[in-house]
Amino acid sequence: MKPTFHVEIVNKPFQDPVLFIRPIYSKGSMLFDIGNIDALESGKLNDVTDIFVTHMHIDHFIGFDTALRTLLKREIALSIYGPRGIIDCIDGKLRGYTWNLIKDYPLRLEVYEIEQEVINHASFYAQQEFKKRPNRPMPFKNPIMSNTSYHVKAIVLSHQIPVLAYCLEEDFHININKAMLQAKGLPIGPWLSELKNAIRLGLPDDYEITINDSIPAIRLSELKDLVIISKGQKICYVMDIAPTEDNISRLLPFISDADHLYCEAFFSEAEAERALQRNHLTAAMAGRIAKMAGVKNLTVMHFSQKYNSEPDLLIREAEREFRGYKECQVDT
Repeated sequence: MKPTFHVEIVNKPFQDPVLFIRPIYSKGSMLFDIGNIDALESGKLNDVTDIFVTHMHIDHFIGFDTALRTLLKREIALSIYGPRGIIDCIDGKLRGYTWNLIKDYPLRLEVYEIEQEVINHASFYAQQEFKKRPNRPMPFKNPIMSNTSYHVKAIVLSHQIPVLAYCLEEDFHININKAMLQAKGLPIGPWLSELKNAIRLGLPDDYEITINDSIPAIRLSELKDLVIISKGQKICYVMDIAPTEDNISRLLPFISDADHLYCEAFFSEAEAERALQRNHLTAAMAGRIAKMAGVKNLTVMHFSQKYNSEPDLLIREAEREFRGYKECQVDT
């Protein structure tokens, strides 16, 4: 299956965890956590439309100021999702600056605060000097964000404070049968993207797709046999959760059968007791969780600085537990 998403770990494993994800076939990119993002190219940051914050500890949230400064004059809204308290945290950050000269700036922030049963929503508009505008709360149900090709789900876990884990899921994956395409005498071209979008949108069979200037438009019903539909990609992101039975029992079905899990591995297994005290996973725990959930690929990240002299230790511990892994590496 060809990937639907380009995934980039922004920082080294001993630095702030940030995941940049860009859909290959559609516009708008995502950030999972927004710690220090100085290493993220400004062009990529300008493409971000949605930010998913696990919690507001400084190493997961300090990059908000950088994003705000970069995107101030952008017309496309920025949606931010996070756990209980994120609306107050963003309001506090915005009130830390003076905004009397930005009323002609277009930036709009839509902030969604996810609790166990409700999603609170507040808007902050540059034209209104980023004064908080509360919106009506909504019942919490997944997905928390969706479009025509993929969606994002969240689950509330514990890091002594509420923390969110996320799963990005493609609704279904569409491939083109090239042998059938050749048999029909049809060329490869931009019209194939239109065909995929028509399938995703559920357009009627009599919808016509223009191939090129020399081939008359063809009805969707006559092109459906070119399409192979399969299970979509699933990418999960889990950072800073306490290694408790409740957390793990709730996490396992959430990340089940993921194509790729990006997971913290903060401590070595030799410090499992310390990990419990500090509400973090060990590398071995990350490997066991991935194995139990039937995850296909695992990338461990977000290492404690105390292992800076032996970074491979945590990778090896995760690998030993994650038997049958296809990938369990980070760029050190």
